Amino acid sequence: MIVYLSMTTAVILLSILSLSKRERDILCCPAQNGMASRKALVSTVSTAGIFTALFLVQAFRINVGNDYAKYVEFMHLARFGSYVPTEPGFNFLAWLTFRLFGYENFLFCFAVMALITVAGFLFAIDRLSVSFFPGFLMFITLGYYFQSINTVRYYLALALAACSIYYLLKRDIPRFLLLVVIAACFHKSALIVLLFYPAAMMVYKRWHLAILVCTGALGLILRPQVLSVMLALYPTYKETGLAAGGEGSLMSIARCAAVLVLAIILDRGSILGNRSGEDDDISRRFYCHCNLLALFLYVFFYYLPVVSRIGYYLTFTHILYIPALVSRMEPGPKKRIATGAVLVVCAVFFLHTMMHAGDDGFRILPYQTFFFHEMPPILSDTGY
Repeated sequence: MIVYLSMTTAVILLSILSLSKRERDILCCPAQNGMASRKALVSTVSTAGIFTALFLVQAFRINVGNDYAKYVEFMHLARFGSYVPTEPGFNFLAWLTFRLFGYENFLFCFAVMALITVAGFLFAIDRLSVSFFPGFLMFITLGYYFQSINTVRYYLALALAACSIYYLLKRDIPRFLLLVVIAACFHKSALIVLLFYPAAMMVYKRWHLAILVCTGALGLILRPQVLSVMLALYPTYKETGLAAGGEGSLMSIARCAAVLVLAIILDRGSILGNRSGEDDDISRRFYCHCNLLALFLYVFFYYLPVVSRIGYYLTFTHILYIPALVSRMEPGPKKRIATGAVLVVCAVFFLHTMMHAGDDGFRILPYQTFFFHEMPPILSDTGY
């Protein structure tokens, strides 16, 4: 626990000094003086420090995370070309690493995945946030980083999908598609963003919302058929209790509903009829629609065993949208209350994450490093 608390404290303090791309562009405009270059330098150093801390905590770990041993087993099987249920990108990385080192260096595989994941998330926060500090604060306290220690393939895909948003908003479709394809090579759920992200870019009319509601109602009526299609795409769920249907998350619904209420109060134009070509308006509309689509999934397709993983591709934008909404408020008591409420929610989520960090299904505690611990035998070693 001390490792996570110390690291979290350090990176949050460093993030206060970090600037997003938008902040750097404003700082380095011709009207600014020489102080701008010093602030930009401090920002670069602090961001590099954040990356180093986040990366090393993941790279130095061993047998930390619920699926760590399972992934080591999959890497072992991939080395010999055996069947594994993981995607080709993960399998190729394991095979290539073991060939280069001449032995099963699974630590290097995890380090490479950690590097891509951490760099991807920081790139997305840097390029998409109105301000680096609030976006990063929400990223670290809402559990995205700590979940990436546990579910490494999925969060690598999520990090690349987050990066792809930047290029989609810039209308750089080739790079957007390339990042999504690479992400899908590690977790095929990333392909869903090819449907949802372009849909979130649209300017919605009332009839679009009516189609969403009708589609959701149809999803409830055709639950067995929809579930069978999903299980065909994810056959590994067939042998689990989730084959009968997943469990909806009231917390996810409440979170999306709260963001929607905030959007109605502070940014109603982003929900319907906002055709502005301004970059800020386009990005806020995209984030708002991502939240709306996530709420749609959580309400009407709650029974899907992978609905939370699909939803995270959409709700990740909360760490970008909420700071953007708060920054638009006029200075005064209401803005201070909104800022305080966000900080309280972040603190509660972080405490909840730490309190359950050792639970089955999460298990990022106790933290162990290869400097002092050995990897227990895997299934292929013991035979059972």
